[in-house]
Parts: sequence; structure tokens; C-alpha cells
Amino acid sequence: MRISMIAWLIGLVVIVGLYTIGPAAGFNTAGPAIWGMPRLYFWFVLVPVLNPFILGVVYLIDRADNGTDDEQVRE
Repeated sequence: MRISMIAWLIGLVVIVGLYTIGPAAGFNTAGPAIWGMPRLYFWFVLVPVLNPFILGVVYLIDRADNGTDDEQVRE
């Protein structure tokens, strides 16, 4: 299996895990506020901020594995 396909699958698992496992693993408890928000609200604000970075890393891995369009035309 190509490295880029593995990277996309890992990225998918990480993002789904952030939405599903993160709250169940401890953020769904009452506790001190984080930046004025309850822990669960903070988590659901943090996850969409992290998603572009995760997808950006996956994109860079994919681009490095496949090369650019210019390189493929020359070959």
C-alpha cells in the first residue's frame, strides 16, 4: 500500500478519534473551566482548529509521495 494512502487513513482515524474518543476519555467531566469554557466545549472548539493542521500534514505527505504534476509530465 502506498505511503500516501496509509497517511490518509491514519488522518481519518485521528480526526474521527478526536471527535469520539476525546470527549469520552475525560473531557466530559465537570471541572475547572478552560479559557472560560467547560472542558467538553473547549474540546469541541479545539478539534476543528486542529483538523486543518492534521490534513495539512497528510497533504504534504501525499504530495511528497506522488510528486508534483510537473514531475509526472516530464517522466
